[in-house]
Amino acid sequence: MPYISNDILIGFLKKYNVHKLVLSSGTRNIPFVSSVEVDKWFECFSVVDERNAAFFGMGLAQQSNEPVAIACTSGTAVSNYVTGVTEAYYSHVPLIAITFDRSPYVLNQLETQKIDQMTVFDSITKANIELPMIKDEEDTWYCERILNEAFISIRQHDVGPIHINIPLVGSTNDLWKKQESISESIKFIEYYSYETDNWELLKNELDGKRVLFVLGQNCTLTEVEKAHFNELIYKLNAVVLCDNLTNFHSKNSANPEKTIKALDGNTIKDYMPDIIITYGANFQERIKDLFKANERLCAHWSIAEDGKIKDCFRSQTKIFECSLKYFISRVVGVEFRTDDEYLKKWKKLDRQLQVTELPFSNFSIIRDFANVIPNDSLLHLSILNATRLMQFFDLDKSIRVYSNVNSFGIDGCLPTFLGQAYAFDGLSFIVTGDLSFFYAMNAMGIKHIKNNVRVLLINNGGGAEFHIVPSHNELKTIDLHIGAAHHQVAKGWVESLGFEYISANNEVDFREKLKYFVSDNAKTIVFEVFTDLETDGQTVLKTYRKLEKQLRDIK
Repeated sequence: MPYISNDILIGFLKKYNVHKLVLSSGTRNIPFVSSVEVDKWFECFSVVDERNAAFFGMGLAQQSNEPVAIACTSGTAVSNYVTGVTEAYYSHVPLIAITFDRSPYVLNQLETQKIDQMTVFDSITKANIELPMIKDEEDTWYCERILNEAFISIRQHDVGPIHINIPLVGSTNDLWKKQESISESIKFIEYYSYETDNWELLKNELDGKRVLFVLGQNCTLTEVEKAHFNELIYKLNAVVLCDNLTNFHSKNSANPEKTIKALDGNTIKDYMPDIIITYGANFQERIKDLFKANERLCAHWSIAEDGKIKDCFRSQTKIFECSLKYFISRVVGVEFRTDDEYLKKWKKLDRQLQVTELPFSNFSIIRDFANVIPNDSLLHLSILNATRLMQFFDLDKSIRVYSNVNSFGIDGCLPTFLGQAYAFDGLSFIVTGDLSFFYAMNAMGIKHIKNNVRVLLINNGGGAEFHIVPSHNELKTIDLHIGAAHHQVAKGWVESLGFEYISANNEVDFREKLKYFVSDNAKTIVFEVFTDLETDGQTVLKTYRKLEKQLRDIK
């Protein structure tokens, strides 16, 4: 169906009670016009001049106090909307400008009536979107998501116009063909804010449901907020997936690295909730991948103070533009009908999945370090392996954990940590790999480095991340440029800066020097530990396989 986006758009117009349409004549908008003009839901007005059509639509919206849509063909017709949409923007009028277009592939290719329609409304609309040419489910999801974002934005923070551009592919003759309506249900995302008056409905939706909270990394909850949050999840008997980067601790929490890695398409159904509620910054890729693959099994509610849709599981049904504190206040006072069977299932999984029998590797180094890191310390985990492997081990709740996991680059881990350490009074640790360290090694020359800095540098001579992929051996040159194998050592650089340098290349030596590394000495220390690249990669792979076997045994 080449014009399926038309049908989705019509569904959104009805959802948001858009009854009045001001239509201007043209060819590209034929599929849309021919559908709405015979639909009794809509009251259609014919205004040939697009400039007048835009102002007429604005007047209708002002007087009726409801959104009004205007629709035109491609080319200069679109430009004629500008003055009316401009006035609507500065007058805060809910006007929906729908423009139809030729294929984006032929822009600047001497195609008639093909101009850049997306730049026309950049500064005078609250949302300016172009619908995809739908070929598969991915396109459908994207189309529905951006339409949800656009329609929510009409009255979000302030009222104003939006622009929706719809490219159509095919000959002019094709436009006259009758299009069949889509049978799939359209996914609408409900919007809640401080001003929303239907919060009471949430209580019924949560009652008796299996609820799973997923907290994002680098959470910044106060102690009071943590206490209120725990009160809510205890009432719901909810499970909380939270790694040590969330800095949240609860008796209802489960380790996502262990549990999610062990689950697959056959076992996930037993652990799927009815509702996933997310809060905070980014989530582990494993969490997103697993729930994305099983999107039809549950609903997703997102609490986001910026009010932006983050449909990371492809199952979002609600967005709450509010603080976590406010969300809790609206639902915590209710007694929910629920039992603890779902929670027990997750806790059993979390408890029985254990990491054992690790050879000397980056994995065992992080395990041993996790066991001795002092309370009340600051810990920065350089991305990828350091971040991933530390999730297998419990840390004291007094330890503040950070990682640059949102933009996810190796370049800034070390200088970010040094800034955190300068602003912190206690011992400050970073666990980093060699590629990340040597990439940013000049940061060690920053003159504001305090004596509380401790750098645990795991040097395996390349990118261990690329050796975790099971099929990495099939690419014989993987260490040449992809894994960037090297023979660099930090000793000379570290000592030239006046810092203390220690090293180890076996388990006995490492454990002995680790005691000194975590002690409160009055000097910056860089502890470089040498491991084998292939051993590091294989240890991670074998551990994941053991977890999967443990899950089968639990079942």
